[in-house]
Amino acid sequence: MASRILSSTRLVRAPLTRQITRRNFASDAKDASPKFAEETFNGNIWRNTVIAVIAGVAIYRIDQHLTNQGEEKHPFTKWIEYHMESSEDMDKFNQQKLDDASKLAEYRLVVQEAQRAPIYRLRNPESFERGSPRGLITGQQVDLSDLKVRSD
Repeated sequence: MASRILSSTRLVRAPLTRQITRRNFASDAKDASPKFAEETFNGNIWRNTVIAVIAGVAIYRIDQHLTNQGEEKHPFTKWIEYHMESSEDMDKFNQQKLDDASKLAEYRLVVQEAQRAPIYRLRNPESFERGSPRGLITGQQVDLSDLKVRSD
């Protein structure tokens, strides 16, 4: 407790410059007003905007020249149509896929409705191993020596 009182009194008696240097934050700003760069029309945004506008006008004029004022198809449209499949081929392909899907659906219905053959389980499979091999009367018991009983 005494050390706290002594350290607090030392700070009070310390010179002002020493207290300022002990601060835990930085203050290197000399003046309060921030300095901004001068704004002119020489910035990159204005140059890029002018270039984009000129490119758009040039593309529009070239497009009009290629299509003869919009009377025929654009070369890009012609190229897309050249590489597309015809609608008749696509209809045949779609019909084939539809037939395959219906066959698969019918097969799945048949498989879902199929039932396994019933398996009859014995209550006490150990009863096959109980009998004594001595004193048997002929015809009253069957030889079960090669019989394998499943207990699962």
